[in-house]
Amino acid sequence: MPGFLKAERLKRSKEFKAVFQQCRKLEDSHLALYVQFSGDTALRKFGVSLSRALGKAYLRNRLKRRLREIYRVEKEKFRGGYQVIVVPRRGSAGRGFGELRTSFLTLAARSGLLPRMKQGS
Repeated sequence: MPGFLKAERLKRSKEFKAVFQQCRKLEDSHLALYVQFSGDTALRKFGVSLSRALGKAYLRNRLKRRLREIYRVEKEKFRGGYQVIVVPRRGSAGRGFGELRTSFLTLAARSGLLPRMKQGS
């Protein structure tokens, strides 16, 4: 099973700002996805950004763990050369794992992170 390496994490404020400034934003009722594509196919970075408005610390931490786990499991499907930031919406801390996963994968497909499937597959 693939891991979530430290080299794949967006950590610094400068890295987050760079993605927010030059990105494509997609959103639904649960999540907002900020995607910045790069010509370097080896670049694969992921980050989660939340505010205190989402709830108490234990709820925010659980939500971050869930989103990181969804990414960890699904990242092998993504094409390379991207930096992604996920920003949960209000009320998403109370959502189930399946709802968050469906929302994340839908936004990833719309953004172009997932390779296009051929008709009839």
